[in-house]
Amino acid sequence: MQDIRTRLIEATFKEIYTNGYHGTSLANILASANTKKGSMYHYFSSKKEMVLVMIEEKLETRIQKRWEELSQTNSNIIDFLISILNDTQNVDIQRGCPLGNLLQEALNDDKDFAKILTQILDNWKNMFLAILQKADKNGELKENIEIEKCATFIIAALEGAYLIAKKSKDLKDYEDSMDQLSFYLDSIKK
Repeated sequence: MQDIRTRLIEATFKEIYTNGYHGTSLANILASANTKKGSMYHYFSSKKEMVLVMIEEKLETRIQKRWEELSQTNSNIIDFLISILNDTQNVDIQRGCPLGNLLQEALNDDKDFAKILTQILDNWKNMFLAILQKADKNGELKENIEIEKCATFIIAALEGAYLIAKKSKDLKDYEDSMDQLSFYLDSIKK
């Protein structure tokens, strides 16, 4: 069985992902973690602190894991990226993207949320920047591709696709967006 702190982090992720920060009550998190408020206060001073820790430990790790294999790839990088984008098996259009949801809900509400969410977004962009730089170094990209703008565009397309599919509740909207992003990426390959 998981320790109390781990259960609290997992329950916080699940509740925030499903209901959003403002829609989640501490009582729901505690019930989901099968623990009492006193146990929570042993690890966290408030719901906000628990959510901030969850973002740092769970959300950022989730993004890194999603793109880890791509980061470690040394050849055919763009083709591998396209194959990942077109694998929609684990796309949750009902709940959307956990990071995107929090960015929309809490980015402008609180400086602590803004700081950590912005850092995660910057780290994600830097991850794609490094991936694209490696592809460029390998000679996989056409000349004069603005790699930093491309990294930003990939994230914007991913987040936009999640948002549109979540709103329409139709995976086809996500798939269509990924088809177009794949078409763009294919067009910048040598």
